[in-house]
Parts: sequence; C-alpha cells; structure tokens
Amino acid sequence: MDADKRDHWDKDRAEAYDRRVREAIPGYDALHVLSCQIVAEVTGGHGRALVVGAGTGVECVALAESCPGLAVVGVDPSKEMLRHAEAKVAERRLTRRVRLYPSKVGALPKFEPFDAATALLVMHFLKDDGAKAALLEEISSHLKPGAPLVLADLFGRWDDAWQQQLRAWWRHLQLAAGIPEGEVEKGFRHIDRDIFPVTETRLAELLAGAGFGPPQPYFRALCFGGWVARKA
Repeated sequence: MDADKRDHWDKDRAEAYDRRVREAIPGYDALHVLSCQIVAEVTGGHGRALVVGAGTGVECVALAESCPGLAVVGVDPSKEMLRHAEAKVAERRLTRRVRLYPSKVGALPKFEPFDAATALLVMHFLKDDGAKAALLEEISSHLKPGAPLVLADLFGRWDDAWQQQLRAWWRHLQLAAGIPEGEVEKGFRHIDRDIFPVTETRLAELLAGAGFGPPQPYFRALCFGGWVARKA
C-alpha cells in the first residue's frame, strides 16, 4: 500500500474510532465539554495542562480551543494514536500550543509543573495491583500544589445488582445507537477481560495515597463517572 492510500486508510480508521466511541460511551461529548470548562475555570484559561492518554487528540484539541491562553501537553504510549492526534492538531492550527509525546507520564521530563491535568477514560485500563496508584503518583509529581486532576472512568462493582441494571441499560443504549449486536457483545467481552473499575471509595483511597484531596463528582452517565481532585 502506498503512503497516500495508507494515510487515507488510517484517517478513515481514526474517524471511525472517534465516531464509535461517541456511540458507545454515554455522554462522551458532554464529558469532554464539562472537563474542558473545569480546566478553563480553574486555570483562568492560562498556564499549562497535561492530558494523560491523549489518544486521537479529541481532548487536546478541545482544551486548546476552549482556552486560547493554555499550552497543552498530551502523552500516550501509542504512536499510531498520536499520529492521528497530530493530524487533528495541525488541521486546527494548534501546533504552537499543543505538544504530543509518545510516552508514558513517568517518562516525561520534570520541567515546570502543570496547572492542571486530565485523565479521561484511562485509569480503568489499569489493574488495581499498584498500576493505578503508580499512574496517579506520576501525575501528581508533575502538578503544582492545588492543581486539579480531572478524571473519568467506568466505576463500581459488576457483582452489584444496580451496576448490572446500569450495564443492561448501557447495552440497550448502544443498540439504539445502531451498533450491531455482535459488536456490542464483543465490547462487553472486552470490558470483562480488559477493564478494571473500582468503587468511589477505593478511588478516594488511591488518590489520597498519591497526594490528592477527596474526589468531587462532576459527571455521571450509567456506569461512567467523572471527578475532580486537587493535589494537596
């Protein structure tokens, strides 16, 4: 496959991913709008923000466009995802204010600390075997005292009856969005295998261990939640 065809195919795949995640995750766009507004209000729209799990660049672009005075640094270990993010950033002419690094948070050099950080739909991919705690500690080490961490994840316990009801409604929501039933079931198998949610109580413990204050909720949509916690 020549370079032009490969780039076009990758762009199509990235656009398909962005569309599918919006269909699959309830309140996806509202979550990003609210998260950007929290960062904008806390920072006054200035300073530096760290985006953990930059993915295809949706969050980095939204933050930069919401806050014209804010510099955004996005990190993601997937070079392929960041290639799509770089294309979005260039298309919106934001390259002077958005920097993208194909690395983990712990590999970032510690220069000037950040005024805020976001980690949307990232933590639930990590097991609660020290990996979640390590990521929160790495994020904390890059933040100024008092800086907010805005995070969102799947949360709760799947063996809880109410969580099972929420999961059933989530399944119907995806089907109503036109996602084929086979794809929905495949998605739930992926969740059961690769997603590791925790309760809000456990999240508060993890945050406290990394030097953050108690998480304050700002978003709810079925099994998904969003919280703000400030570095002590």
